[in-house]
Amino acid sequence: MKKLSVFFTLLLSSFVSADLKQDLEEQLDPLMTKVIAWRHNLHQNPELSNREYKTSKKVAAHLRSLGIKVETKIAYTGVVGLIEGGLPGPTIALRADMDALPVEEKTGLPFASKERATYLGQSVGVMHACGHDAHVAILMGVAEFLAKNKENIEGNVMLIFQPAEEGPPEGENGGAKMMLEEGIFERYNPEVIFGLHVGNGPHGYVGLTPGPAMAAASAYRIKIKGVQAHGSRPWDSIDPIMATSQIIEALNTIVSRRINIINNPAVVSVGIVKAGTRNNIIPEDSEIMGTIRTFDPKLRAQVYDEIRQIAAGVAVGTGAEIDVEFDVGGFYPVTFNNEDLVERLSPTLKEATNNKFYINNSPSTGAEDFSFFSQEIPGMYFWLGVNAPGLYLQSISSCCGAVVTLLHSSASCIRWNFRNWWRAVICSAAIYCKIISNAYGSV
Repeated sequence: MKKLSVFFTLLLSSFVSADLKQDLEEQLDPLMTKVIAWRHNLHQNPELSNREYKTSKKVAAHLRSLGIKVETKIAYTGVVGLIEGGLPGPTIALRADMDALPVEEKTGLPFASKERATYLGQSVGVMHACGHDAHVAILMGVAEFLAKNKENIEGNVMLIFQPAEEGPPEGENGGAKMMLEEGIFERYNPEVIFGLHVGNGPHGYVGLTPGPAMAAASAYRIKIKGVQAHGSRPWDSIDPIMATSQIIEALNTIVSRRINIINNPAVVSVGIVKAGTRNNIIPEDSEIMGTIRTFDPKLRAQVYDEIRQIAAGVAVGTGAEIDVEFDVGGFYPVTFNNEDLVERLSPTLKEATNNKFYINNSPSTGAEDFSFFSQEIPGMYFWLGVNAPGLYLQSISSCCGAVVTLLHSSASCIRWNFRNWWRAVICSAAIYCKIISNAYGSV
C-alpha cells in the first residue's frame, strides 16, 4: 500500500474544481427528489443479511443505467460499481451497507415495512431500523452525480454496496470480510475508503471521531443443560431457568464491579434468552446470547475470562452443565478513523456542511464491519444526525419525554433529507481523488 503522508502538505481548498462545485449546486435539488424516493422504496422493502436480492438488483440496475461498470454477486448479494474519471488519478472507495434487521416496524409511516421473514427459527418482522436504506439511497445519488460529471474527476470512484453488515446468518460467511476475501480490493485497488451512518445526533450535523471510533464486537452464547421435571415438583429438576437468571445477574456485574473501565470502555449486554415450552414444565435446556463491546484486546480477553468464571461458578452451584461460546457468527474489530485524514479533511467537511460539522472525541460502543475495510487502507467513517430539529438538545436537557431517533428500535425512522451529508460525500470524494492525484501523479 502506498503511504499517504506525502499529500498532507497540500492545500485542501483548491482540490475541488469550480466546475464540479457549480454542477453540484445545479443538480442537487432534482437528485434529492430521487434520493428520497429511493429511500422510501428501500425502507418499504427491507431484506435481512445475505438475503438482499431485490436491493442489490435495484442498485445494479441503477448503476448500469448510468453507464457504470458493475460487478454483482460478491459475498452473495454485494454490488461494486466503478466510475472511471476523465482525468488521471487513483481510485477511492465509497461504501454503503444494504441489510435490514429482524424488527417489526411500528412507525406508522405510509412507507412502513410490512415484510416478514424467518430469523433464528422464528417468524419476524423485517425493518430498516438502522438506516441502511438511507445509506444505499445516498450512495445511489452520489453515483448518479459523479457518473454524469466523470469528466471532472481525477481518478476512479469505487462504489461498494455491501451486504450483511449486521452479521451473516450463523453458519454463513458474509459482509465486508467476505467481500475482501473475494478480492475486491485487489481487483479495484482503492487507496482510501469512507462511509457514513445515520444516527441519534443533532439535526443535519456531520460528526467524526479520530482514531478508534467504534468498538470491537463479539457475540457470545451460553447453553445451560439441566434436568427436566414437572413444575409441581421442582426438587426433581436441575432448573436451567434458575441457572440462567443467576448468570444474567452476574453478567451485569462484569462492567460495574469486576473490571477496570476507567480508561477502556466495555459493554456486556444480553439480547436473547430462550427456555421452556409450557408453563408447568421446568425445561431441560436454556440459552443466553448477547454482545460484548471493547476497544482493547487485553480487556476483551479479561471479559471472556470473567464470563467463563461466572458460568463455571453457576454450574457448580446449580449442578447444571454450562457451555460458553464466543465470537458466534464472527468478530468485528475496532473501527479506526485515520487521524491524519480526519485532521486534514475536517475544515473541508465543515465548509461542505455549512458549518454543521463537529469532532467527537468520545468513541461509540456501536460496532461496524467497515472496520475490515479500514484495516486494509486508510478510512474515515462519519455520523449524520437525523433527529428532527431541536429534539437532540431537548432530550439532553430534559432527560425524558423527547422523541429521538434510536437505532435498532421498532419506532426508529430517518427524519432528515440528507442534504448536508450529500454535499459532504460528493465534495469529499472529489477531494480524495485530487489529493492523491496531486501527491502521486497519474496512476
